Amino acid sequence: MTKGLETAMSSIDICSARQATIKDKMEMVLDIGQLLMESGGDSKSIVRDMLRAAAYLGLHWKHLNFHMTYTTIMANYDSEKKSYTVFRKCRIHGINMTTIADVSQLSWRALEQKYETGTFKADLEAMKEKSMQRHYPQWATSLAAGIACGGFCKLFGCDWIAFAYTALAACIGFWVRHGCNRFGVNPYISIAASACIATAAAYWTQVLPGSDTPWFPMIACMLFLVPGVPIINSFDDLMNNYIVSGMTRAMNTMLVVLAMTFGIVGAISLCQIPAYSTYDIVPDSIYGSQAIAAALAAMGFSVIFNIPPRLLPVAGIGAVMAVGTRNILAIGFDVPMAWASFWGAALISIVGFKLAGRLRTPRSVVTVPAVIPMIPGVFMYRLLIGIFYIPSLDPQGLLTAIQSGVQAFMIILAIALGATIPDMIAHQFIERSKHQRLCHLLAVARSGEDSAFEIETDIDQASNLK
Repeated sequence: MTKGLETAMSSIDICSARQATIKDKMEMVLDIGQLLMESGGDSKSIVRDMLRAAAYLGLHWKHLNFHMTYTTIMANYDSEKKSYTVFRKCRIHGINMTTIADVSQLSWRALEQKYETGTFKADLEAMKEKSMQRHYPQWATSLAAGIACGGFCKLFGCDWIAFAYTALAACIGFWVRHGCNRFGVNPYISIAASACIATAAAYWTQVLPGSDTPWFPMIACMLFLVPGVPIINSFDDLMNNYIVSGMTRAMNTMLVVLAMTFGIVGAISLCQIPAYSTYDIVPDSIYGSQAIAAALAAMGFSVIFNIPPRLLPVAGIGAVMAVGTRNILAIGFDVPMAWASFWGAALISIVGFKLAGRLRTPRSVVTVPAVIPMIPGVFMYRLLIGIFYIPSLDPQGLLTAIQSGVQAFMIILAIALGATIPDMIAHQFIERSKHQRLCHLLAVARSGEDSAFEIETDIDQASNLK
């Protein structure tokens, strides 16, 4: 940051941010970080939004340092006279895309509308309250979970009757998890119980007539539990050098998948279900029903993620593009599934990057729900089921389980890379207009001098250095 902008930032602050103490400002910055972390934001975006808020509040980014550990955010501001350190615990982790969108817009709005510090703080408190609310009632979220799993089942090649049975079993499992959460049950135990009940319910749908693919509901009925967003965020954090946060997310993801697998194995044992994890998962077509299934799965997960209702069609169209690209490459041109998934995710990342500005929402809110239908949840728990039953597996069964695990890892890595790399490249070349806009707003708010408009404030570059 050049001397001119430093002078502008040290001048009279129209926004009255300097009426607050440095500790007060850092607390507000951590409020933003906590809201984003507990709502499923990735570490780079969280740091970027915190730096933008700090710039509005008059805290120079060169004096700020953040330490992200997923469960704790620590901030240090080392001025010439004194050093301040504050930290915040992030106790409840979920996915709330509306909160991510609202908090991300707040710092821009504060600069554009020249917020007083009190107004900024009041908006933060209102967002905390709003984060506890949802756009969709519980029955609608349960139905969306069922539709999402039904969409996955259709992507695997089931018929529409099996789609309905999958949705029914998933709704039952979702209500079990909701009940466990209401009574404060350990989250991993609630995941295991939900997976167990959903699998058992799917098994008993076989007594119902009409389906030519009666085993497919058991493969897909619990996929609303698959931690798709933590998986993507884990790889994103690791690639952006937030190692501690990325490893913690990865460990949490593994515990969730283990809990799911434990519940599935429990249902298999209780109901004496024969082996079904080796069934072939082959789409029934490249187009048509696959496009519908992808849109339903993405929109179902979008409701679970509490995405703003106006963005539901965007998520559905994005999923059609991602899954369609993957299927055309993998089935039509024999491209390996991992590479096909990479290009599907990369396409959505590029499109989402351009749409995010027009829709006034963070890129992740547009892209993440669209790539979720490509997450290979089946392959992940095939590996773990194989590990559970390893004493009774023959060499071929063990090899199949290992192959499933390797394939799952490669596909997840490809999706994460596809969703992340275009964003990393774009921030080096395309996002300069955003930096210039931030500089312009800071200059207007803090100095009012037209000559300061040409100075660039590289908040995104700052976030890369943390």
